[in-house]
Amino acid sequence: MLRPSLALLGSGLLAISACSPAHYVAEKARESILGMDAVTLKSCAGLPTRTEQIDARTTLYSYENKYERTGGAQVTLPIIGGGVSLGGSGSYCHAIVRIVDGRVAAVNYAGDNDDMIGKEGVCAPIFRGCLREQEKARRAPSERAS
Repeated sequence: MLRPSLALLGSGLLAISACSPAHYVAEKARESILGMDAVTLKSCAGLPTRTEQIDARTTLYSYENKYERTGGAQVTLPIIGGGVSLGGSGSYCHAIVRIVDGRVAAVNYAGDNDDMIGKEGVCAPIFRGCLREQEKARRAPSERAS
């Protein structure tokens, strides 16, 4: 009897993850650009909106994405001391990239950047180009061998 429940739970998790690919892209991008050199980062993500030199070894890059199509319906339920919003999605993301000695050392997302199901989904387009370039590079050797 336990097996059908696990299968149902697995199907439910798969369905939820399929509905929030932007969250997956944002998280995967954060992981994949760690250690990348700054020149490569700029070539796949574009020039940062702002930069700030922190010290001789450290620079911050700020990438910004304003998401005009927030989509969905947003319902706010009034509660004493504020409210709870259901539906809709965030509208902007600031990706702060810390470069140390010419390489990406950290990536943090800030702003109103959650989509309806996942966290930080509005940030996905910022580094999507980097993910695509890495995927092309992985496929290239296997395509040459064919």
